Amino acid sequence: MPTSTLFRLPPEKRERLMEACWGELTRARFEEVSVNRVISAAEISRGSFYQYFTDREDMIRYLMENMRRYFVGLLRDLLERAEGDLFALPLAAFERFFVPDSLDPMLARFIQVMKMNQGLDLQSMMSIQPGFLPDPLWETTDVSLLRQGDRAYADHVFHLLCAVLAYAVAGTLQDGNRRELERENLKIRVELLRHGCAALPNPSREEVTA
Repeated sequence: MPTSTLFRLPPEKRERLMEACWGELTRARFEEVSVNRVISAAEISRGSFYQYFTDREDMIRYLMENMRRYFVGLLRDLLERAEGDLFALPLAAFERFFVPDSLDPMLARFIQVMKMNQGLDLQSMMSIQPGFLPDPLWETTDVSLLRQGDRAYADHVFHLLCAVLAYAVAGTLQDGNRRELERENLKIRVELLRHGCAALPNPSREEVTA
């Protein structure tokens, strides 16, 4: 984690440093991130950088943790507004990410980091404990809306919901004109997950196959 000196910086200087750090993280692979480019963009000395971060990896870990906390916090707020309904999350998040004529800044950073670092473990980004469902979301989930009320089951549901959300986000990013189509498709897929896709058992058919 960064040193306490970072948090004592004047707001303008800290903001300039953070913008320089994010700028570097979104234009280079992790192993190619350059402290020299960061200090040049932030207009600080190399010695100053090491007063704030132990090393390059410390800076990367801090930024990635900020990103994780941002998305978990955003999803938790949306889940609270939905009264704990996990199935309401994908559409609410999609609409939050794609405000007309703008893209959520942190989502833009996340996408660029993923592009630069193929194979990045999304699960480890979302949750610091085993599984995919972060603690703040599990604590906010209304399990009475699920077929099973245990965390493992909720984790599977959340994983599937994230998958359909990611598909809608990717389609919209590829072609902004598809926003409404992707939104409608997302609604359909969430409802399929909510209610299931299989037909109800047909007793006559069971008798034939028996």
